[in-house]
Formats: sequence, structure tokens, C-alpha cells
Amino acid sequence: MKEAQIKYTKQGYSYIRCTRDDCFNWGGAAICDYCGKAIEDDVYLIFILGRAYCPKCFEDWTKRSHRYEEDIQLQNERHLLWYKAYGFDVEE
Repeated sequence: MKEAQIKYTKQGYSYIRCTRDDCFNWGGAAICDYCGKAIEDDVYLIFILGRAYCPKCFEDWTKRSHRYEEDIQLQNERHLLWYKAYGFDVEE
């Protein structure tokens, strides 16, 4: 497993910034789940969306997303297991 640091948006949603090689390792194609374009730079793996975004789409999402307490509750219960399923060694 690869070590990764969980980070949080200002709304409180967790994500991991990783590489396109990491994406290939978990079986992804390094294609942004929002815009559908190939990701050439960092990949943002976002638990609450269950998606991987390119840097531009991630930035756009963080600007328009809203905090929902039920999402945060679900995230707190499950996100560590989810990131581990993608091959990342994470802890809080």
C-alpha cells in the first residue's frame, strides 16, 4: 500500500491527492469523472463523490459544493476503508 495523507476541503469533505500512476494501479484510466478528459497532473480521489477529478474540476467542485451534515457523518464512518480499498495506507 502507498502512504497518503487525507486532506479536507473547506466544507469538510475528505480527499487524497495522488498521481495518475496511482490511478492506473487501482485499475482506473486516469480520466476525470467530471469532464471526461485525460488527467495529466494530479488526481483528486474524493470519497463523498466516489470519483476521481482532475485539478480544474476539483477546484470548481470545491467552489460550488455545500456542506451537508449527513454526508460528513457517512464520510466519518467509511472514508478510511474506502481509501484503503484503493490501495492507500491512511490514518487519521
